[in-house]
Amino acid sequence: MKRTDFEKAMKRLEEIVSKLEDGDISLDEAMKLFDEGTKLTSGCYDILKKAEQKITQLSELEETEE
Repeated sequence: MKRTDFEKAMKRLEEIVSKLEDGDISLDEAMKLFDEGTKLTSGCYDILKKAEQKITQLSELEETEE
């Protein structure tokens, strides 16, 4: 997932949460949205984890250069 994909995923997650909170959807639709939200959350988590690793690597590199 790219940065723009991350931002799109977060926007979609907000839409999903809003629909689920409204409660005006069928159980079947709620389950589909929940499944989609779970997948989006997993993808976003992976991006954030990679970003954290990169920041850690850059910080360690900076420390060794000093």
